[in-house]
Order: sequence, then structure tokens, then C-alpha cells
Amino acid sequence: MILTTLIDRAETSFDASGQTVDDGYFHKDETAAYLEYGVTGRDTLVARLAWQDVRRLRGPSFDSAQGLSASEIGWRREVWRGTRSVASVQLTALIPGQGENVSNQAFGSGEMAAEVRALAGRSLGDQAFLEAQSAWRWRDGAYLDEARLDLTAGWRPSERWQILAQSFSVWSAEPSRPGAPEFEQHKLQLSVSREFGRQTVQLGASMTPAGRNAIDQEAVFLSVWRRF
Repeated sequence: MILTTLIDRAETSFDASGQTVDDGYFHKDETAAYLEYGVTGRDTLVARLAWQDVRRLRGPSFDSAQGLSASEIGWRREVWRGTRSVASVQLTALIPGQGENVSNQAFGSGEMAAEVRALAGRSLGDQAFLEAQSAWRWRDGAYLDEARLDLTAGWRPSERWQILAQSFSVWSAEPSRPGAPEFEQHKLQLSVSREFGRQTVQLGASMTPAGRNAIDQEAVFLSVWRRF
């Protein structure tokens, strides 16, 4: 289980051409719980709940919400394992809540969504690893389907310490519709963690170097990992 407290802020946005513009502000304070439970040697149950306090000012329009964002529940299946590599597939259902369900849309908007994800990882000796995740997310209703790519590089300078460098990218996968423009957003994240017995404490920060019709977000977070 991973418990995370996040503070996310934005004072600018990316317009349709990818240029940074002054577009009000976005404030998000979030506490999230993520769970992975190994049901069998190859099957893993995954779930995520997140409570948010979010506020968004865009021109004369102001939006705010308190409550759950989209909740996730899914199933991961290992499909191949080598000496230093592994590959899996994952199916996830997303259930809308009162908070942020769809990026850059009114809080509480959005319907059910489903995602299929392919995951592959490889260890590089005893101290480093690489991981890639590619996903397609289908959305019910008016909002656009999405393609996603998450990349991670991890390094252990010592037995209890780990450094993660990550990128998280999302692109709209359909033409624009009224109220749902095409978009993309790319985030970079760096974190450091230390193990304390069966617990791990992680501290990190993220930024958004590029995007289109998306918020220019910056965030800091603190996570506690617990194995059981």
C-alpha cells in the first residue's frame, strides 16, 4: 500500500499551440491510497482512491470541489518472465467522483472509463532498472479517449536508498469535439526514497515542461509505502 499526500499548483497553462499563457490558477491538495495485492504468483489486484480539495480559476469562470476523484480498480496479469525482464498486461475500470475525473475539465464531470495497459521492466544489474508502461483509455460520454506512456528509471546507490526518474505523458486520441479540445501533457518527476524495515518513505517533485490545451502543473509529494 502507498499513501501519498500531494500539493499541486499551476499559475499558467499551455494553449493550443503549446505556448505558455496566463490562465488563472489551479490548486490541488490530494491524499491518495494505492494498493497492490498479489492474488496468485502471476495475478495482482490494483486499486486507487484519492480525496481532493481542488480549485480552478479560468478567466471569469471559477470551479471548486472537495471529495473523491476518479477511483480505479484493476487486474494485472504477468504474461512473460525472463532472467532479468518481465512483461504484464493490466485492465482497469475508472469510476467518476466529485473531484478531478478528466484532465482540464469541470470537476465532477466525466463518466465511466476503462483502460488497457502493457507493462515491461528490466533490471540492469543489482542496482538499477528500467520500466515502460503504455496504455489506452476509453471514455464514455463526450470526452476524448487517451493514449498514455509512462517511463521510469530507478537506481539504488545503497541497499536502503532509491532514486526514481520518471515521465508521464498523455495525448488525446480522437479529434476535438465541442467542449473537448485535443490536448497533450508531459510531466517529469524525480524522487528519492529510503527503506525503514517494511516501510519506505518517498519524497519527490514534478513539473510539466510541455503540453497543449493543458495546465502547466508543478507539484511536491510525500509517500509512505508499506509491505504486508
